[in-house]
Amino acid sequence: MKKQILTFGATMLLTLGSTTFIGCVNSEQSEHIEATELTYYCPMKCEGEKTYSEEGSCPECGMDLVEVE
Repeated sequence: MKKQILTFGATMLLTLGSTTFIGCVNSEQSEHIEATELTYYCPMKCEGEKTYSEEGSCPECGMDLVEVE
């Protein structure tokens, strides 16, 4: 009985420990992706759903581009 409890406890610790580690890696990766892949669009939608990789102004109407949320 004690052996079963110890085995169960060790299994739970390993499972929870690896889940926490994997969760941390995923959250760091998603923050990095969000920080490097910002896109912008014209609020007037002059060119439909076209997006731009850099902020600035719309080449059609001159309005400031807005960050896609």
